[in-house]
Amino acid sequence: MRRTAVLSMLLCLPGFQLALAQSLSVAYLEGQAQLRIGSSWTELATGSAVPLTSSVRLPTGGLVQIKGGGIELTLSRPGIYVVRDIVAARRAVSNPGIDAVVAGSLRHLVSGPTERQSTAMGGRAENESKSDDETWAESSAEVFLAAGEEYIKAGKYDKAMEQIREALEGATDQEAPKIHYYLAYAASLNGDVREAGRQIADLQPTTSDAWAEDFIILKAKLLEDTSAYAEAVALLTHEGNVLSQDAQRAPLYYFLLGLGCRGAGEKESAKRAFSEVVAISAESDLGRAATKLLRSQ
Repeated sequence: MRRTAVLSMLLCLPGFQLALAQSLSVAYLEGQAQLRIGSSWTELATGSAVPLTSSVRLPTGGLVQIKGGGIELTLSRPGIYVVRDIVAARRAVSNPGIDAVVAGSLRHLVSGPTERQSTAMGGRAENESKSDDETWAESSAEVFLAAGEEYIKAGKYDKAMEQIREALEGATDQEAPKIHYYLAYAASLNGDVREAGRQIADLQPTTSDAWAEDFIILKAKLLEDTSAYAEAVALLTHEGNVLSQDAQRAPLYYFLLGLGCRGAGEKESAKRAFSEVVAISAESDLGRAATKLLRSQ
């Protein structure tokens, strides 16, 4: 994985390296993971120090969060990670400004106002425009999900997750995948990468699912959140993906593609993707963020 010149210089500064090396440690661990320092592998545990010069080996089904020095890394894909490289890549694609712009754009993907309206966002629904026609009815899962969507729009993600979990309790087999998607969506916006990853892990939407395209965007973001940049790029550029032709989603699609390429060290591909964002929507938050990233290439 290649690093930008700026990041390489920063990580070579003795003072910065010492401060970061002393502060990185395992904040959370699921399953078994190992740490290599030199030629020896040892098991990781919560609280274990993670030097910049070390590598982390993660098995299938494992998850580890590493924090310290203003860095927060979540690894959930199996493989061997060079800590210095994933720290550099994370710094290249993530800062409070970029994270806020992506989160804001992701939140806008939630479906527009539905025909039904939740009462006090509390799980009951009514629609005054509807008659008493007994053929019109909603399942309890749909009602709770609608309330969750309203909370997402309002930026109240904890409340949204509560309502969506209620939806899951009464969901049919047909309804469950969509509800898991929305729970992952709300969790991601709430900054809970672990929960979002759990909810999305087994989902395989079909082209007939209305949320299938947004699923691709969400999954790509979660892959980037867990330092799986090459996987995110592969997902976004998979044959048949038409997100680049969707007026609503294209700016976020290209922005995430640019971040994935940048994290993977593919600078020219990242430049092309960010340039597409600017060409489509230069004055939007994503467009301005892409412009700044192009200037820092």
